[in-house]
Amino acid sequence: MKTEDARHILMLAAVEETDEGGIVLSAEERHEASREAGSPLPANPGRAKEEVFLATRATALLERIVTRFPSSAWLDPAASAHPTRHPGLVALFLLSAAVVGYLTNELGPEKRINILSFPLLGILAWSLLVYVREAWLFLSRRPPVLLERWFEWTGRGNAIEEKDDPAARILATAKRLFEKRWSRLSAPVTAARLKSLLHLAAFLFAASAIGGMYVRGLANEYRAVWESTFLTDSTSLRDILQVVLGPAASLSGESLPTPEELDAIRGADAAGENAARWIHWYALTIALFVLVPRAILAILWRMRSALFARLLPYRETAPRYYARLLATSSGSARAVALVPYAFDPDEPTKRGLVRRLEDEFGAAVEAVWLPMIAFGEEESFVLAPTVAGAEILPVFSFAATPEREAHLAAYRTLSGLAPNPVRFVLLEAGAFDRKSRDFADAANRRAAREEAWKRLFAEESIALLLQPENFSPAAPA
Repeated sequence: MKTEDARHILMLAAVEETDEGGIVLSAEERHEASREAGSPLPANPGRAKEEVFLATRATALLERIVTRFPSSAWLDPAASAHPTRHPGLVALFLLSAAVVGYLTNELGPEKRINILSFPLLGILAWSLLVYVREAWLFLSRRPPVLLERWFEWTGRGNAIEEKDDPAARILATAKRLFEKRWSRLSAPVTAARLKSLLHLAAFLFAASAIGGMYVRGLANEYRAVWESTFLTDSTSLRDILQVVLGPAASLSGESLPTPEELDAIRGADAAGENAARWIHWYALTIALFVLVPRAILAILWRMRSALFARLLPYRETAPRYYARLLATSSGSARAVALVPYAFDPDEPTKRGLVRRLEDEFGAAVEAVWLPMIAFGEEESFVLAPTVAGAEILPVFSFAATPEREAHLAAYRTLSGLAPNPVRFVLLEAGAFDRKSRDFADAANRRAAREEAWKRLFAEESIALLLQPENFSPAAPA
């Protein structure tokens, strides 16, 4: 999947989860967009077809939102797919690395090169440490955690001023939710891309440093000497040079100086020798152990960033949302008709009851709310038409005192009218928890009320489902 498609899907998910009341996007608009994107999907559409459906649907709905709410430009699917990329800044960074590398004057200003303190040795030592770290990251398959955390921190959006307009408030909340999810989800991609950029910059720095050496060597004669506080003989020096410069010398078809030749250029007062071969050897060594590995690492991290971008686990940010959307769009959602008795639940309460059913059934639920059964009509109401094969559930307020003449009578009438057996009774307990939360024995009161409901339906073959399942003193109003 393309990165921009994943962004669009995440944007719409943030809006739809925040806009549960249908203020920004109505239910009809959402269903229409699903149909335009290919709904109903096959029973087992496959990942690729699901992603095409999600991306097409997201683009269509985002365009509607942007047209209706011009201030929501952050949702525009036609905007830059990668707003965090700055090609001009990247080019300036790479150019700076090349310029600094050229101006480092690795040969030194004295026209005398100490082959032991050659600054290019620092580049080799630093690169060795970097390679050890990179090998560990690749073998462990772990992303650069520190960079991920930095990108997640810097990707947090600024506080958004709350609006009086409900739609504007919903979109502001959705933006915060999207930015939080996107910064966390895209951090591995951005971090891998930055790693590639840093390796490319190191490549240009080292290459420019080598180029600067040769340019200066054309206009000046540099002499090679050596001196050391700790190395006391040329034999030990040659062993070190064999490790550092041996591969380059072998590739050039030359051999390193003998101990006697090294003795001849030892000391600050020594005349030294023409440094051309030493410059060639160090340049070739840098090419072997810096330029080639850095180029490979830049390519590998670029490939890894592209892989991360294609495999963004965006569904993990809101698994219930995607599972329900795909299930309802493929017809695999469980059809349920809910019939409240003597109370009219508000939208947040309805959503909580549906989520309770999804947890109970272990599948997405396509819920239809039928007209409320009024008190006193327990034996005379008419069941409204519903989807064929839908599971019919009565919904009672747990806060009400269970009564045979009311609740049990309504259940039995509904069982007689329903085309399929009524196997569940849904009890909304949030209002009861809120009323009793200030009592010291609130949990005991709930247990006693639950026992009363069980006694009422003891002779019926049904399962009582409570929402919330356990006492919740912080139940939302």
